[in-house]
Amino acid sequence: MIRNLLALFLFIICFTGTSQVVIRGMAYSYPNQKISVFQVDDLISNHETLIAESQIDARGYFIFPIEITKIQKYILRINSIYMWMYLQPNGLYTIEIPENDRENEVMTNSKEIEITLIDLDSNDINYKILGFQAWMDRYISDIYYTKDSDHGNFIRKIRDFKEETELVYAKDTCTFFRDFLKYSIGQNIDNLQFLGAPSSNDKYDFYLNKQDILYLNDAYMDFFKSFYEKYLFQLNGSSTMNVYAAIASSDLTLTNALLKEDNYLKNNQLRELVLLNLLREEYYGSYLPKSGILNLLTQISLNTKYNEHQKIASNLLDIFNTVAVGYRFPELKLNDTKDSILLSSIKGKYIYFHAFDPKNINCLAEIGAIKKLYDKYGKQIEFITIYPKIDEPYSKIEQRNLDALNWKKSSFKMSDPIWKKLQIISFPYYMLIDDTYHLVSSPALSPTPNGKYETIEKTLYNLVHLNDQE
Repeated sequence: MIRNLLALFLFIICFTGTSQVVIRGMAYSYPNQKISVFQVDDLISNHETLIAESQIDARGYFIFPIEITKIQKYILRINSIYMWMYLQPNGLYTIEIPENDRENEVMTNSKEIEITLIDLDSNDINYKILGFQAWMDRYISDIYYTKDSDHGNFIRKIRDFKEETELVYAKDTCTFFRDFLKYSIGQNIDNLQFLGAPSSNDKYDFYLNKQDILYLNDAYMDFFKSFYEKYLFQLNGSSTMNVYAAIASSDLTLTNALLKEDNYLKNNQLRELVLLNLLREEYYGSYLPKSGILNLLTQISLNTKYNEHQKIASNLLDIFNTVAVGYRFPELKLNDTKDSILLSSIKGKYIYFHAFDPKNINCLAEIGAIKKLYDKYGKQIEFITIYPKIDEPYSKIEQRNLDALNWKKSSFKMSDPIWKKLQIISFPYYMLIDDTYHLVSSPALSPTPNGKYETIEKTLYNLVHLNDQE
C-alpha cells in the first residue's frame, strides 16, 4: 500500500512537471520529523543554502521534488544528523536512512551517517562514483604493502590502474564524472608518498596549470586544497613574512603581487582562489590578524571579476561575522579572568555557553538550575557565561547574582559586535559548542524545562556518559 502511494505521488509530481529530481525514502527512526536538503554554495567556505524540505510521516516515509540544473553534491539533514549524496537532473532517488542508536545519541550537528541508495540506475552519478571509489580503494589496499619493498612493481601497478580506468570509462560522456575520475586519482594515488611518485611540478602541470577551475566538483576541490594546504608557509621565508605584512595592512594589491612571484600562482584566477583558501585557513589560526583577513575578503567580494570568487568571499564573511550551527564558533576573548584567555584555548571539552543579564528576572529564575548542572557536570563540561558590561557598577544584589555563577565569565558592552555576531537578542540565551569548537545548537536547551518538559541535562548526561565509555 505504501509503495503504491509513493508511486502515485511520484506520478502526480512528474505529470505536473514541477520537478527535475524526486527524492523519496524511508526514515523509520524519525517519524514526524522534518528532513531538509541543502545545496553547498561553494566548496571553499562550505556555506549551505536550504533548497527543499519535507515532512517524514508517522510511518517514516517521505517524498519531495527538487529543481536542479547541474550535477552537484547535496547535504540532507534531520535534526542532529546529516548525510550526503549527489543529485543529477531528472534523477529519481529512493533512499533509506538507517536507524539511529538512541542510547548513545549525543546532540551534535557533526554526526554523519551513511544512507542506502536503493535500485540506482547504472547511469546515475552516485552509482558510478561509488563503484569507482570502491574499486580504487580495493586496488590500492591490495598493492599498498609493496610501496616501499617493491616500488618498481608498485609503480607498474599504479600505471596499469590508470590505463584500465581510462579503458573502462572511455565511452562515458558525463563531464562531471570524467573530471571526478581524474582528480580522485590525483588525490588518492598521485599524492601517495612513494619512490617515483609525481613531483609537485608534475602534479601542477597536469592537474592545475591551464586547467579549468571546477568549482562544484568536490574531487577537484579536494585535490586543490591538498596541493595548496597552508600555502602561506610553503612560500620561502622572506615571502611568507612579506605576505603576512601585506595582509596585516589590508593591502590586496601588494598581497597579489607578492603571491604572483610563486611559480604555482602565475594564473590570476587560480591565485585569487588560493588566496581565498589561505584566508579561510588562517582565520582560525593565530598567525594572521583577523582584521586584515576580513578586510581582504571584503575587497575581493567587491572588486573581483570572477563571480565564483565574489560568492566565496561573501560566504566566508557571512560565516566569520555570524555564528552558525555546524560552523566553527567565532573567537572570543574572555576578559574577566585573571589573565585574558581565548575561548578556543579550552581543548577537549564541550562548552555550555550562557548569555546572562543580572538585571533580567528570567535570568535570575534560572540561576539555581544552572548551578545544579554545573555542580554535576562542571568537571567534564565547560560552563561559560557572558553578560553586559555597563558604565555604572551593578547593584549589590545584581553583583551577588553574578558572583553566584562561579565559573568563567566575561563582560561585553552592548555596543560590542559580539552580541550581533552571536545573534543574541534576548536573555537568558544558551548555546552548545562541541570539543572541536564548532557550534552544535543555538539556541540550546536551557537548564529549566521548556513547553515539552525538555532541559539540557539529558544532553549533558549523554556527553559525559559517552566520554566515560570511551
